[in-house]
Amino acid sequence: MNHLIALWAHPRSRSTALERVFIERGDFHVLHEPFAALYYQHEQRAAAVKSSLDAEESCDYATIRNRLLGLVQDEDLFFKDMCYHCHDHLKADQPLLQRMTHVFLVRDPKPTIASHFAKNPCVTLEEIGYEKQASIFRQVQAVQRSMPIVVCAETLVAHPTSVLSELCQRLEIAFDAKSLNWSAGQHDKWQQWQGWHEEVANSQGLHRENTEYEQTVENNPTLAEYYDYHLPYYEEMHQHRIVADEAL
Repeated sequence: MNHLIALWAHPRSRSTALERVFIERGDFHVLHEPFAALYYQHEQRAAAVKSSLDAEESCDYATIRNRLLGLVQDEDLFFKDMCYHCHDHLKADQPLLQRMTHVFLVRDPKPTIASHFAKNPCVTLEEIGYEKQASIFRQVQAVQRSMPIVVCAETLVAHPTSVLSELCQRLEIAFDAKSLNWSAGQHDKWQQWQGWHEEVANSQGLHRENTEYEQTVENNPTLAEYYDYHLPYYEEMHQHRIVADEAL
């Protein structure tokens, strides 16, 4: 049976950089946020800032689900997405949850929320992402009766070889050290989200960022509320993260 790996992230978690690793491997068909159109276009739950989603493409849950299951019949499939894009549908879809191998990527909410607001000042509480991510984390644990894989973004960029080696072992796929580096440039998979992925497009591998933001959880009351609301969900998942072997 082919691999069907779902990377469940929240926005600004460096998930596109981890997606880039799987693109560089070359042995997976990679999809970028297949459920985004469901949330922003089909259900119109929020405004899709700086996106160019195809208005003509069918994007209901059943269509997207069937596309995933169709693709994985022929090849190994990896996709990254946000749980809030498809939360209610996915939580009720036990067969799909059982079929997939799930990876949850989390990053410290303080820089994440500031970065998200800088990209989209109209960001909603739900779009911060941790609450729905934790909800699916619990559902996967219940359906599969095992602890899902959790990757911490900060640990990933500080110790990429160690974290990715362990991740690949848990996913039962070979570790490819060459996938940690790539040529800078935009990827066609990100064309619908211009302006959101410049950092990874300009990078040549996993690296730390020390961006300073004008509006933060320390000086913006709305962002502070977002932080206080989502922090417990982040902490719930973060405690199960892969721990790096600093010797690697």
